[in-house]
Amino acid sequence: MKSFLFLLMNVLLIVSLLGCGQQAEENIKDKIDFVPNEEYVGDPHPTVKKEMKLTDEEKEEFEVLQKKIQSRTGVE
Repeated sequence: MKSFLFLLMNVLLIVSLLGCGQQAEENIKDKIDFVPNEEYVGDPHPTVKKEMKLTDEEKEEFEVLQKKIQSRTGVE
């Protein structure tokens, strides 16, 4: 009998926690308002230039490592 009550309590706890999680998710979705900015005239998907920000010493180390790797693979 004790094990049945213990199991029942655990099931009730899990169900209540799942319900709270679902309710919280729905409340957040209701609060988010997407408003497009009609005044923006730029590119909505600009290309991003990716560059490594290295010091001069790091650049030299990188070039040395890159040359070593290229010489091992035979790529030039």
